[in-house]
Amino acid sequence: MLLLNGEIVNSEKIPLDHGFYFGRGLFETMLVKHKPLFLKEHLERINHGLSLIGVDKVITQNKVLEAVKKLHCDNCVLKLVVTEKNVLFTTRENNYSQNLYEKGFKVKISSVKRNESSPLTYLKSLNYLENILEHEKCVDEGFNEVLFFNTENKLAEGSTANIFFLRNERVYTPSSECGLLEGTIRKFVIDNFEVIEGKFSRKDLLGADSAFLTNSVMGIMKISAIEHKNLNGNSVIEKINKVYQEYISHK
Repeated sequence: MLLLNGEIVNSEKIPLDHGFYFGRGLFETMLVKHKPLFLKEHLERINHGLSLIGVDKVITQNKVLEAVKKLHCDNCVLKLVVTEKNVLFTTRENNYSQNLYEKGFKVKISSVKRNESSPLTYLKSLNYLENILEHEKCVDEGFNEVLFFNTENKLAEGSTANIFFLRNERVYTPSSECGLLEGTIRKFVIDNFEVIEGKFSRKDLLGADSAFLTNSVMGIMKISAIEHKNLNGNSVIEKINKVYQEYISHK
């Protein structure tokens, strides 16, 4: 038996596990346009991660498509959460408006360091509170996203997105060993365009001509400013976004 919100309940009716108590679980967030985009990549990532954290589950494409059908999820965001005893699907609206894409994101740099030696850094785990707190803080300060550097002071990622920057029309992004989650749209950009992966300093980032963010829901989002430095638009970013939009329009 257990006491939940002041009421005695049968513990068998509430499947609590290490996901609830210790964050042993993973999640994926997918954009659904009639069907989930990049579903193969999302499933490969979560199933590989589940094996690494000792959760004996495999999520199949049919299971996701069944959830999309039951939840009537069309042109929305689908979230999948998996723990030892639970497979949870939830839906929500996509809140990235056209106005945001036109204005671009203002980003700041976090004082918190990303731990590139921790295996959790490379998993989309339920231990996500640090990202949430830093993201909420940046929004309160008037920004849209916050960027992390690692313990070696090399650029890693944002709290909700991967980061790319351009200098002299060349595209750069941190290599995975810098301590980041390898996003599905990050992979799409790297697979379809010439991108230089490496270890980059704060000076490298602030010396950029332009920059953009990627994640599975926003797609491609230009950065209008990094802290107090305004960034210019760029035809390369426009081309990358055009190719991405054309790709998902046929899915």
